Amino acid sequence: MNRDTLAKELKKIIKTGKIYIGIKQAKKAIAKGEAKLLIVATNAPESISGDVPQVQFDGDGFELGALCGKPFSVSVVTVVSEGESKLSAMVK
Repeated sequence: MNRDTLAKELKKIIKTGKIYIGIKQAKKAIAKGEAKLLIVATNAPESISGDVPQVQFDGDGFELGALCGKPFSVSVVTVVSEGESKLSAMVK
């Protein structure tokens, strides 16, 4: 999946759905069964295991953070609810 498409869909999710930011939140969401999809930056400090589909973002955490509207590095975005986005259908 190209970067522009991922950015567009991520913005839809942020606007109309629900996300968690960070590795700790991702692990908690996976354990609770809430996580639908993980978007992982290339420089994420550790891998996350689980039966949740993962999309590799072809940028670092600062770029992923900027897409999320955050002024800091974001290594993992956990999608809990997609809202109006069709990202999970595009990943499968």
